[in-house]
Amino acid sequence: MYANAINSAEKTQRFMKLTGFSKECTSIYASGSTSSGIYPIWLKERFQFTYVYCDMELVSTKKGWTTIQRRMNGELNFNRGWNDYVRGFGSLRGEYWLGLENIYRLWRQTATIKKGFISRTSPELGVDLEDWDGVKAFPQYGVEWFGPEKTNFRINVFSLNASGCFESTPIFFNDFSTPDADNDEKEQNHCARENKSGWWFDDCVVSNLNAPYPKHKHPMNLDDIFWKGMFCLNPKDIALRYVSMNFYHTKT
Repeated sequence: MYANAINSAEKTQRFMKLTGFSKECTSIYASGSTSSGIYPIWLKERFQFTYVYCDMELVSTKKGWTTIQRRMNGELNFNRGWNDYVRGFGSLRGEYWLGLENIYRLWRQTATIKKGFISRTSPELGVDLEDWDGVKAFPQYGVEWFGPEKTNFRINVFSLNASGCFESTPIFFNDFSTPDADNDEKEQNHCARENKSGWWFDDCVVSNLNAPYPKHKHPMNLDDIFWKGMFCLNPKDIALRYVSMNFYHTKT
């Protein structure tokens, strides 16, 4: 079985060279395509391509981020069930959720073969945040683990921010929950139903970028989109206007 995995990975690499498909936005940027937009990428484990939005202009020294989620105007309803969150929904040109299955496959994209062994380097998660006052932040996290559906797409991230408002981690080894699938840690609460969205909930109050879109200039609160750290960045606690979640692959 292990030899078959090596052989399959080698075939995939040859196929990608022949077709010109890239595995993620990092390698697309490295190949010379430096404009943000929609690009096809090859999901090697599914042996098919899908379209993603590549953000080449995020304020970071690292360029070529694959956007897996975006909120910008509240036009899209994120109060959806498990199947929608697995498949994905929305438009790559507007608000969207890429889909848990695609996000899981993206997390597993960077496989390298060396002397008969497969090794993986997990991508980084960059969270692009802007509130209605124009205060911006781009905290970054390592994605140590992202499990398949049988684990409820459990995720574990760790902070890459040395100090300040984002030095702690807002998601820690949590299962994904939706209003019709209660997988959070609270026995007395159904966080996804209470927060009208799907997310990696723990105690319902640490982070949720899929929560209802806030009203203009309202204070940030736990019933709307929020991210731990923004509360201390802007003393006025203004609600978030724009958020996106992005993967950066350190090896391709």
